[in-house]
Amino acid sequence: MSMKDWNFKQKPTGVWKHVLRLPTYLFRSHLGFLMGERILLLIHKGRVSGQLRQTAVEVVTHDRTTHEYIVCSGTGPGADWYLNITALPAVEVQVGNHRWTPTQRMVPQPEAAQRFADYERLHPKTARRLLKSMGNAYDGTDEGRLEMMARMPMVAFADRR
Repeated sequence: MSMKDWNFKQKPTGVWKHVLRLPTYLFRSHLGFLMGERILLLIHKGRVSGQLRQTAVEVVTHDRTTHEYIVCSGTGPGADWYLNITALPAVEVQVGNHRWTPTQRMVPQPEAAQRFADYERLHPKTARRLLKSMGNAYDGTDEGRLEMMARMPMVAFADRR
């Protein structure tokens, strides 16, 4: 399957949109600790409006060596939060009840493919469900995963305290 055959949904709609916003509401209600380390709240500025935005994103992995939380744009490089942080770096990140001003880096495609492979091993059912719900798929091979990661970029947010 080539990338042009993939059906990436750029913005969730309907019930799925409200389900995905639930973690953001929990963070706003000072209940971020309920998310543990699986969900990260990203505070970023709109690339056009300059207004602060909040987006909850699932953490692919927390690298305790580099103190990085790595997330993936499952809906592709056209996701608003991703476009915003490529234009202006993230303002703040929150995991649980811990908030900080991050340094960010775009994860290179080969590293992203490896990180996603690790995620699939740790969370096989969740990975399948997420890929399906976001309209993403690949053939299960290392090459297919690498190709898919070109369409699902990852970003690392480091806590450099």
